Amino acid sequence: MNNKLRVSMVEMVSDADPNVRWQSNWIEVTGPGEVAQVPGGRKCVPRFQMMCEEIRSDIQTVEGSGASTLKALHLVESGLSAAEKLGGNAWYTFISLDEVRFEGLYDQGDGGEVTFSQYKLAVETYIRFLTDPDRNPVEVVFLDL
Repeated sequence: MNNKLRVSMVEMVSDADPNVRWQSNWIEVTGPGEVAQVPGGRKCVPRFQMMCEEIRSDIQTVEGSGASTLKALHLVESGLSAAEKLGGNAWYTFISLDEVRFEGLYDQGDGGEVTFSQYKLAVETYIRFLTDPDRNPVEVVFLDL
């Protein structure tokens, strides 16, 4: 059985006041193996948690940060660049054909290496979700390579 990449709208709850709630975009990789609980009671396979947090934090719009991320992926994939570094709201993202890794700007840690193909699929899926005005959930098979 394979992992699933899911993007959806979820209700978030304030730690300080459980009466304060809001809707937020959510991305996670769930799988048949071990999972870790993350904020809001969602689940994410631990090795993909940094990737999901980076995408959710740093890709805000299709036209802005989404387009910049897709451009960086294209430059690396086409061989026009050996590596690209993206800086967002909360993460530095280092992209090469060998791997994509993450460095948190606010003590979130660093590492979280994933393959180029995994990151590209996650970004494209998240952007597909953002382009839907109804924000319908999107789920795709996510291989653990």
